[in-house]
Amino acid sequence: MLKTLVVLLLIAGAGYLVYQQIGRTPSEEEMLVTHLRERYAVAVNRFTSASGRSGSLGMDTTYDSETVVVEIQKLRAELAELRQKLIEERAVRKADQLSEKIEAFCKKNEIIRP
Repeated sequence: MLKTLVVLLLIAGAGYLVYQQIGRTPSEEEMLVTHLRERYAVAVNRFTSASGRSGSLGMDTTYDSETVVVEIQKLRAELAELRQKLIEERAVRKADQLSEKIEAFCKKNEIIRP
């Protein structure tokens, strides 16, 4: 009986911890970083699509690629500006992760800073 009670308390504690980590609503700062991450994902998809069209169909997609490069550079600058204003640790972590993704994408595709 005592073992069952201890197991139930442990399960309840684990459930509470999961709820605290996943179940809470994101703050305004986290939502700002999430919005930038979503814009980044759209830009990467457009860049990949343009690269695929140029490779498979032989189309000239220079304009599409350059537009995405400019957008990525704007996102990089916006993220750097937002990063300086962030206070919450969770939002800062997310911003750092996004910054690493952007830098890796830029390095992989040879996108240099303006």
